[in-house]
Amino acid sequence: MALKTDYKDAMFDGDRKYRITANADGTSRISDETEYTQEGDFFGANDVNATNKAVNHLNHTTQVTLTAAGWTGSAAPYTQTVDVEGASEEMEAILVSALASGADLDTQKAYSKAFGIISSGTAELGDGTATFRVYKKPATDCVVGLKGV
Repeated sequence: MALKTDYKDAMFDGDRKYRITANADGTSRISDETEYTQEGDFFGANDVNATNKAVNHLNHTTQVTLTAAGWTGSAAPYTQTVDVEGASEEMEAILVSALASGADLDTQKAYSKAFGIISSGTAELGDGTATFRVYKKPATDCVVGLKGV
């Protein structure tokens, strides 16, 4: 989702002008009578919510499991497509490690090797999917993070 980037300020020459009109119930109504040289854009709750959603999305990481058996192709590049809820072509995800905290040394070594192969390849997002391409198949399953998805 692209956020609006062409907001304009209201512009006018001179001073702002207001008309105050007395209502029958004793209250007053204020009307803006300023002559504008450019109408400004309204920035409201929908804009704030869209901006906050986009910022929250940037900080969110979705974990994806790439299985050793899931790589297809008889020659490089090998591919694996996985379902990623909420993914879309417009997103620019960042691949990050999802190695479990406190993993033992053997797990760290196997993960590092698999993640190194995956991170040296390419990935692209589609509608609800991510397709990874590697030039050597990882020997183990690998859970990776897609930051921004």
